[in-house]
Amino acid sequence: MRNRIWSSNPATPSSCRSEVRRNRIAGVRAGVLALAASSALLLAAPALWAQQDSAPASAQGAEQSSAAPDAGAQSAPGPVGGVEEYRFPGASLGRSFFVPRLTLQQVYNSNSGYATSTAASQADAVTVLSGGFSLQVLGRRSAFSIDESSEGLIYNRQTQPNGVVEQFGATEKITLQRWNLLFGEQVSYLPNSAFGLGGLGYLGGGTSGLSGIGGVTGFNPFQIPTQTIVSPNVSQLSETSLFQAQYLINGTSSVNGSVIVGFLHFFGSDLLNSRSITARFGYDKSITARDTLTISYQATNLDYPSGISGFTTHYAQVGYRRILTGRLQAAISAGPSVTHFSQSTAPGGTNLVSWSLLSSLNYLLRNGSLGAQYSHGSAGGSGYLVGSIADQFTGSFSHRLSRVWTVNFSGGYSHNGAFQQTTQAGGNPSASFNYWFAGGSVSRPIGHFSSLSFSYNASRQTSNSTVCVNGVTCGPVALVQVAGVTFNWSTRPYAIE
Repeated sequence: MRNRIWSSNPATPSSCRSEVRRNRIAGVRAGVLALAASSALLLAAPALWAQQDSAPASAQGAEQSSAAPDAGAQSAPGPVGGVEEYRFPGASLGRSFFVPRLTLQQVYNSNSGYATSTAASQADAVTVLSGGFSLQVLGRRSAFSIDESSEGLIYNRQTQPNGVVEQFGATEKITLQRWNLLFGEQVSYLPNSAFGLGGLGYLGGGTSGLSGIGGVTGFNPFQIPTQTIVSPNVSQLSETSLFQAQYLINGTSSVNGSVIVGFLHFFGSDLLNSRSITARFGYDKSITARDTLTISYQATNLDYPSGISGFTTHYAQVGYRRILTGRLQAAISAGPSVTHFSQSTAPGGTNLVSWSLLSSLNYLLRNGSLGAQYSHGSAGGSGYLVGSIADQFTGSFSHRLSRVWTVNFSGGYSHNGAFQQTTQAGGNPSASFNYWFAGGSVSRPIGHFSSLSFSYNASRQTSNSTVCVNGVTCGPVALVQVAGVTFNWSTRPYAIE
């Protein structure tokens, strides 16, 4: 068949094919692990140099625990509130494969320097070049996946220094009878806050290829250290290591635990570097094939290498998730939280009682999709504050207008309010930041695996403070508008046999 993607040699004896396949997979995995280690060392080198300081499934799928991981393993529902985000099953992901990607983008940025006023804004044209790949290697009881992307931002008028974006994610899933184990690694090097890169390949740029390809490693965004306050042209390195274990008690119940260790480091700035470690334990109970109830406890310790006292937040949450396979996923977890400060100058003392909420929605429409996420709880302060109470919302909508044209809309909002208990580093104890972005694009495929899109994105930040921790200048950012055209290219998935 002319368009057939996967093929094998029927003349080869099955035993020989199995042996050859095992040897090839072992060789590929060893090489990829070496590449992953090298990439992590290369990304970590600037920080050291600067010296700035399987199918894993929910309990309702226990009957599948002995099956070999496949495409469904990438999107099967794990523990409610676990380290992975839910994704709908993709096409043609049932075998080991490799897919390369290239992106060329040309945009116009109305405020490339993130000036505080429109009068001081400098416009520039930005060329974005990026390349990456996705890899999936499936074994009888394991699934190994990698997503990698490297991107360069070239400012034509040099109003700002050229920037680099590096993103690397890897997961290894192992199934052992009643146990589902997951090991994960996420590394990002960005020239600014992820929220501040709207329209520059990071938000709005997108990837091409078959449905589901380009995102074989999907981590829960609520569990990844990140920055939601714009830091104009301050490069940052974030790294997160994850481990999760799930034990299937029976066909309807399971327990799970996870440990997440991460850090956020800024270069060439007095912004506050941070480190965090999170431990979580949960119990899931499937009341129907589609509905799952959960109860969980989580503790997150956040500290600062500079010596500033950090804090520990304890969460107790009750949650619910509903899944209609291939159509709908909705989850919500909420409960009280207690944040303990080792030092406090506020009248409330060393303990702050509040609340936390995590929620997500993914819905496949007849000719599109709808997604939304919202969270409320303690955060690291994005380098500007010694911790904060943070609200974060993101939403997206896509609709196929015709056989070839599709429109996409996305938007988000974040709020960070300083803790009154952490004023030892100076700054305004009542400081707050509000940031929003919104944009849209229209795209069409070019050939089987490539696409062309036209996009627009707008963003703005407001604040009631101009001086933050360590005396760093902070504050509002005037309206930033980014418009341009993007060409995405990829190939068919190359089978690894």
